[in-house]
Amino acid sequence: MERETAIARMVREAIETVATPEVRVQILHRALHMAREHEIPTTGEPLHRFVNKHLRTAMAFYLGNEASDAVMQNLEPMLTLAERISSQPPRRSRSDETRKLNRDRQHSGVTRKDPPAPPETDTSKYPTMQPQGCALPMVFVATRNRERCAGIATQVGDSAAVQQIEDVVAFLDNLKATASLSPLVVIDCVEASVQPSTIATLAHELPKNSAVLVWGATEQHRDLTELATGDHGWLRCGAEATPADVAALIHMLLGQ
Repeated sequence: MERETAIARMVREAIETVATPEVRVQILHRALHMAREHEIPTTGEPLHRFVNKHLRTAMAFYLGNEASDAVMQNLEPMLTLAERISSQPPRRSRSDETRKLNRDRQHSGVTRKDPPAPPETDTSKYPTMQPQGCALPMVFVATRNRERCAGIATQVGDSAAVQQIEDVVAFLDNLKATASLSPLVVIDCVEASVQPSTIATLAHELPKNSAVLVWGATEQHRDLTELATGDHGWLRCGAEATPADVAALIHMLLGQ
């Protein structure tokens, strides 16, 4: 088994200040997948891009912006220190003449002082949070309209992690990845990114503990409306409902 790098250890320990080890694994898996990396980069631009873009996005996805910001603040000085240490050129091997000179100094009573070790970063002044027992509830909004999704996310706040779903592959992949988090699915029939008829066909693929809100369905979406009026646990709101109205229903479904 490969040995964990110092950078990877820093990242892991920083995440575990706000998340359980199980959620940390999910966060790192998602960040590495988005970055198309097999392991955490150890230096330079790839490292900073991974942390500031992909890891931040994955953190916000699972735990919300507050936890993500706390981890970023903790990691910033650690990464700066690690970069400075890793960028120092390796010491050249001493020649026989230098070794002889050192021996002469020892015999003459002159001692050589090693350079001081770089100071450890004091992270006590950076904000931390208690590890959460589980990730935030997940809300997937199947819509083409970023503004409608953003409006829902703004109103939901830190009560859940809201993510736009733009195609059926992402729809299925994300539901499978978060099945244990009781995901909530909002199907925007007005600006559909996934054909409502396709979602109706794939209804049996949804996690058993998930909830579905059908937004703006009409007669042409009869397959969905029948599911929403049955005993499948699906809900429905009209096309006139605003993102704030949808967010209010989400809070209700989350028991808030």
